[in-house]
Amino acid sequence: MRVGAIIVLMRDLLSDPRLVRYLLLNVAVSIVTALIVMSVWTYFVFRETPAVLETAGVGTQVVTSQLQVTTVVAAGDLQNERVTIEHIGQQEVALAGWRLRDGNGIEFRFPALVLHPGGQVSVYTREGDDTAAELYWDRQVAVWSRGEELTLLDASGDVQATYIVP
Repeated sequence: MRVGAIIVLMRDLLSDPRLVRYLLLNVAVSIVTALIVMSVWTYFVFRETPAVLETAGVGTQVVTSQLQVTTVVAAGDLQNERVTIEHIGQQEVALAGWRLRDGNGIEFRFPALVLHPGGQVSVYTREGDDTAAELYWDRQVAVWSRGEELTLLDASGDVQATYIVP
């Protein structure tokens, strides 16, 4: 089609006032819909996480940093026992020198690992090969038990989160 023919076709289409009203209404509805979707998305993505979280039946946790202990899975079962830590803050956290401590003072020391916002890392009690998302403590016996307090300490030894194993 030639450019001249396209211009003639557009002039004929836009000369119909019903079509012009329909097109303008369609554009307005599209803009309003996009604004609503972006507002809802922004609300859920950028809202603040409360400083103290309690989850009934899942364990009790206190968070003072950008990290929180989200769960202890299979406490007492060496092959499946693990602690999951989630980054709830807005900035990267270097975990080198951070420690997980149980109620008896047994500690896991984190290797050089950077956790990005929204990221998670699981610490398995058993032996295994570390990855970016799964770390292994290489212990021969389970560490965690029901009702025990787990403490997450930063490299300076300051408590950053606690969690009661359900």
